[in-house]
Amino acid sequence: MSRYRFVLSRNWLLGALAAVVLAATCVWLGTWQWGRHETRASSNHLVEVNYDAEPAPLDEVVDPTEPVPYDAVWRRVELTGHYAGSDVLLRNRPVDGRPAVRVLTPFVATTPDGGELTVVVDRGWITTATQDDVAVPEPPAGEVELVARLRQAEPPADREAPPGQVYALAPEQVLEVAEVTGEDVLEGYVHAVEHRPAPAEALPQFPRPETTTGSHLSYAFQWWVFALGGLVGYLILVRREAGERAAQAGPSGHRERPRVRRRADEDEDALIEAQLAQRRAAADHPVDAS
Repeated sequence: MSRYRFVLSRNWLLGALAAVVLAATCVWLGTWQWGRHETRASSNHLVEVNYDAEPAPLDEVVDPTEPVPYDAVWRRVELTGHYAGSDVLLRNRPVDGRPAVRVLTPFVATTPDGGELTVVVDRGWITTATQDDVAVPEPPAGEVELVARLRQAEPPADREAPPGQVYALAPEQVLEVAEVTGEDVLEGYVHAVEHRPAPAEALPQFPRPETTTGSHLSYAFQWWVFALGGLVGYLILVRREAGERAAQAGPSGHRERPRVRRRADEDEDALIEAQLAQRRAAADHPVDAS
């Protein structure tokens, strides 16, 4: 192990620390991408299982007194009742890449025991460009049979929106803006799918959610490969340095000082000095011609 003692030097220790930090960061990023992949896969599974399931009465799918559970998202439920209050616009919700606002309207549904349950209905959307110029289509009047998809409520927004609008699909905030009070309120909301009778003018409906998994899984493996590559790269540099040091070591095992090559001009100067010395010697001792 003595040939690797150089790794205890300051520069090599800093290099090792940098490699470890880089690897740890890549592992964390890979784990984060893996989590996003699992979340997307879980959402896709809900769409595949619930989206095309047959509609059923609300109380047969969920407990109306409890928050809408995650495994009930996208299920179609049947409600009977009437619309109440005014429409509320949900801001900044693009649809298919187009700027849009959602149209939210309270719906007072009749429960099996004869009571009432207030439900926030997302009736559809309008483009942002036309929200100030085009009147929002009215919902059907009177008693309505509604088929809608269950969604979980969003946390309340902490900023004030313009009159008649909200920033989050939180039932309590929507009902407050719509000026509707209800003793029992569904802790969630629904996407309208079908009305009986149908409205005079229907709002555009939402497209089926995409079920692609994206690139999160491949990104996760790429980050983990980068983590391994950083550590392996450092070890390769250590072995290469150890090999170079061993090649430069003398028979005693100590590292030899590298030979310094003389420059070409120094060699030329030495040759001229030698020739001058020969001429001076010849001049001091002339050859006797007799």
